[in-house]
Amino acid sequence: MGPLFTPFCSLEHLHRAWRVVRRQLWQTGWHPLREQLAEFERQPIARLQRLQAELQEGTFRFQPRLAYVKRKSGGSRRGVTVPGVTDRIVQRALLAVLQSPDPRLRRHLGGLTTVLDCPTSFAGTVGRGVPEAIAAVHQALQSTARMVATSDVKDFFPHIPRSDVGEFLRREVADPRLVDLLCQGMETELANPEGVQPWLDLFPLGPAGVAQGSLLSVLAGNIALRDFDRRLNDGALVTVRYLDDFAILGPSAQAVEAGFQRARDELSRLGMSCYAPGDASGKSVLVDGGQGFDFLGCRVHRQGISPSRRARRQLLNRLDRQLAQARQELSVWTAGETRRRAEAGHAQWMARIDQQIRGWGAAFRFVTNRASLAQVDREIDRRLAAFDAWYRQHVGSASPRQRRRLRGIALLGDTPPRSLKPPAETGGADGDERPLEED
Repeated sequence: MGPLFTPFCSLEHLHRAWRVVRRQLWQTGWHPLREQLAEFERQPIARLQRLQAELQEGTFRFQPRLAYVKRKSGGSRRGVTVPGVTDRIVQRALLAVLQSPDPRLRRHLGGLTTVLDCPTSFAGTVGRGVPEAIAAVHQALQSTARMVATSDVKDFFPHIPRSDVGEFLRREVADPRLVDLLCQGMETELANPEGVQPWLDLFPLGPAGVAQGSLLSVLAGNIALRDFDRRLNDGALVTVRYLDDFAILGPSAQAVEAGFQRARDELSRLGMSCYAPGDASGKSVLVDGGQGFDFLGCRVHRQGISPSRRARRQLLNRLDRQLAQARQELSVWTAGETRRRAEAGHAQWMARIDQQIRGWGAAFRFVTNRASLAQVDREIDRRLAAFDAWYRQHVGSASPRQRRRLRGIALLGDTPPRSLKPPAETGGADGDERPLEED
């Protein structure tokens, strides 16, 4: 085995990848993934040993992936695939080997280290996410940059030149067996093509493209745009890229416009295109940096950073939908003596809303304009006050039993009865089932 494939196949390395995958999928809403996760957790070491043997013997094959179509905010659609648990473990383990800081591994990566360490490319690497990308933009804005152009690549994942990515990996990475597995993981085969039949063209089933949802898609995208990053960061220009979103910053409108044309030329060479300022898409602007601009969900000014208006509106719209659904479902308990089983009451709805707000706040905890967060809090308070007034009115007119259901506190009378059946055989004391009692 090769110098990278050997540590990749170690049981310890696969186990670390499994722990990451398990943590990421712990609350997944996809039933097939939950079933796979539960099945894997019954005998994780035995399954990892079996996976290790398949990898070492060369019999491992990536499985077809579930696919679904997601509607974008603008109304268009994109195809997304969902790898299974075992495939995720392998992909996560592959990425961990490539992104390891261990110099004994990095010396076998050749020019891939330049891609992984690119100071203006973000996404797909630990410690290089949205906060770091925004910090790089803000730093350039506070330095010599005066004008900014933002845009994103159209239909990025289906147009990634997979053959170019594969050739680069084979040329630079000194482990053919690991590279072969990487290239296999970037191919796409659907487990449910009939379910997405009208939109099959959204999935990269041919020689080009990498499926969105694959853990290897970000790596493939960063490799494909390696020359873009290099050519858009020379001279007076700074171009910060977060996967398919990018911001070009420069000292003048002329310099930024020239850089934007260079970006379009580079993308065209790869068979890609991007949105342009003034094209009515609303996804690209050319502005004076002093006016502020939106990038990666943030509003960036020289004076500071805050969540964008769109990001704030999306949070409040989700909250409005949740509160409306809560009103609708809680009204059931005041309409009659309906039993409450697993349905959410007031306590459960408030916990869900709290979790959503906490998650949004965690995503924007790096913003410097804290007053913008206080403004969102006031909007949330106003909505919660209206909901509380509605809730108090319904609780006041409810019976004691209905009140318990409304609050989300279990009512023992709602417990479904269970008929007693005589045992087929006498099981002795070990087979007895007794009510739970306190000592």
